[in-house]
Parts: sequence; C-alpha cells; structure tokens
Amino acid sequence: MRGSLTLIASLAALSSVTQAWLPSQVSRTVTGRRGLTVVEPYSPARRWMLSSKIRGVNLGCLFIIEKWLCPDEWNTIGCSDQNDEFNCVAKLGQEQANSKFQNHWGSWITEDDFDKMNSLNLNAVRIPIGFWMDEGLVGSDEHYPQGGEKYLLDICEMASSHGMYIMLEMHAAPGVQTSDQQFTGHVTTDVEFFNDNNYQRGVDFLTYLTKLVANNNQTRNVGMIGVLNEPERGNSHPDLTSDFYPKAYSAIREAEGNRSDKLHIAFMGTNWGSGDPKQYLPPGYESVAFESHRYQRWDSSVQVKKAAYINDACTNDQTADGETPTLVTEWCIEPPDNVWDPDANEEFYKKWFAAQVIGFEKYAAGWMFWNWKSDLDDWRWDYSKAADALIIPSDLDNMTTNSGACSTGSGSTYGHWP
Repeated sequence: MRGSLTLIASLAALSSVTQAWLPSQVSRTVTGRRGLTVVEPYSPARRWMLSSKIRGVNLGCLFIIEKWLCPDEWNTIGCSDQNDEFNCVAKLGQEQANSKFQNHWGSWITEDDFDKMNSLNLNAVRIPIGFWMDEGLVGSDEHYPQGGEKYLLDICEMASSHGMYIMLEMHAAPGVQTSDQQFTGHVTTDVEFFNDNNYQRGVDFLTYLTKLVANNNQTRNVGMIGVLNEPERGNSHPDLTSDFYPKAYSAIREAEGNRSDKLHIAFMGTNWGSGDPKQYLPPGYESVAFESHRYQRWDSSVQVKKAAYINDACTNDQTADGETPTLVTEWCIEPPDNVWDPDANEEFYKKWFAAQVIGFEKYAAGWMFWNWKSDLDDWRWDYSKAADALIIPSDLDNMTTNSGACSTGSGSTYGHWP
C-alpha cells in the first residue's frame, strides 16, 4: 500500500534497469481549466515518474464498461439485456452503438473528476483499454464500438493538465485472455488469445498504443504501458512468456523510438500465476515494471475475520523476487459478499483501507484502487464515494502515520479487531 514513505531509499541503488522510473527534476505550476492550481511535472521528453509512491485509481467503465460495476450506465446505452460490449454492439448495430458509446466516453470522466482526484492527493490513473481502440485490428466477425481514440486523447489531456501520472493497459486482448469476464469485452468460455494470430494482433495493438503516446502532446504524462491484464492462470500457455511477452517488449521499444526516457513496460508479476514474465525478455531489458492485483475477498488463505484481513494487509509482500518495481494496480475494500455491512462497520473499513495502503507502500512502489467511480450504491468499490463517506481521507500521509491500522495489538495481530 502507499504511505508517506518515499519511493524507497533503495531507488538510488537500483540498477539501470529501473532508472527511467525517476522523474525529471523540472516541474512547473499550472492553473487548470477550472482554476485549480497543480504542480505538473514537465520535461521535454514528456515521460516522468514520481519520486514518491504511486497513489492512483483505475478509470474502469470508461473504455471497457463492466455491467456489474456500472449497471445504470449500461442501461442508458441500451444493453441491459446483454452482458458485454461485443454483444451490445451486435444488438444495437454499429452506427447506433458508436453514437451511444461516444456519448458515454465523452461524459463518464470529466474535469470535475480530476479536480476531485487532485483534492484527494491522488497522483496517478490507470486506464483500461480494449484492443478494438485500433479499429484496423477488429475482425469482420467481431463487434466493438468505434471512435474511441479521440476520447482517449481527451482523457490523457485532462489527466496530464492535472499533473497525473498515466498508465495505459491492454485490458481486453484479441480473442479474449480469460474466460467469463466482462473486463475482456466479450464474456465467453472460448479463450482464444493464446495463438500466433492473436499474439500478433496484441503486439500490433501495443505498437499502436505506443505510437499514440509518442506522437501526441495530450499523452505527455503517460509513463507506463501494461502489456496484458489478468491472463489465464496456470501453466497451460507457456508461450505467453516465451513468445508474446518478449515480442511485446521489443515492439514497444521499437515504436517509442530512440529516447533516453523509456516508457515503463508492465507485466503481470510472477505471483499472478501465469508464468515468470522476466524469463524470456531480451538480455539487458530496461524500465520494466510488474503488476500485482490484490483482492483479499478472493484469497481463501486469509480467514474472513477482521483481524486476519488487517494483519494480512499490513504484512503481505506483493513483490516477487527480482520484480522491482512492483505496483498493486488493482484492489478494493469489499470482503466476500454479505460480510461486514458497510453502514455498521465504518471504523473497520477505514482501518482496512489504511492497512492496505500502508502494506502496499511498505512492500511495493504504490497502488491504484479499483475503481474511481461506479453506479453501485456501495463505496467499497468506489474511491470517489468512499471519500465522500469519509472512509478514505484526503490526507493520505497523515493516515499512514496516525491511523494505527498497522500498530501491533495483542499477540502478533494488528488493529485490535475480533
């Protein structure tokens, strides 16, 4: 989790593999379009990384809508009877779908959202994207909304002008990388990403995304590209690490050109369970980062008890050997369903949020909460609503110092919870 810790004193000792993690020391004070003054890191090279911990949020439901998370928005588009974007577009027809989705892209995240992020002292956003953003990669038998590139550039401009570090992620891959998940854009058991044709389409999409970053001023604060979100776990696709990952790395490096400030290229870390992403990368690879997703609600090794959740949050190291820097790019504060009613357990949720932040900032380079906003009447998946409910404070530094969340209670547990 994050805290008032600086980006680990050991950063100074890191090898050249992670040197691009350091920001430019040049910054400027700018006044945003709504009069909010922020310090915007600025460099002619346009890529930067924070000298403190990443404290960010995901912009989920923007370019990939998940019905479970944003049901009202999904209904507005007209697809309440569909489960994913693929089938929604097939139902509406391309022209009507384009209009509906473009209205959504232009309104879901606004300047007001970034103003609020600034007020809460967040410094980064992760933007999940489907491969269909590059419309030339979509097959004749695939159905996805069109026209997203303009809106991606608009969002990057808003984030950049508010001084936010930006991570772009291939969240939905060609052919689908894991089954029965709305975040892939197509809920299906036919997982077909893991073949030569779709690997190449994935590489082509990452090339497209990198060139978009390299050639547009709006993307000046993009410092990281995530290669692939949550591929299937297990050892059934060894060519993911031996074939796709090294090709993806090389394609991004080639597309960004001969720059001294390389983009960070992020892979799901070894702890995710789909292989060692480092194993087949080219010798001398540089500026590589690793993603961890930490949802305690789905970890059967953690007892569903308040003390166990907080103890685990304070002590669970999400960084695998040799995988520095690691970012915890998805997490939340919802336990298993129907446990610990939020209205009756606010103090616990405050402590649990703080404990996760403290732990992630102790062991990793930062975090990005899932999600910034939703349609749910539940702030446990919604950073903005949780802040309004005073579960999440604006002063994260003070929280990590004074919350007491990771103070030792009786025995070796934390937080004094039953």
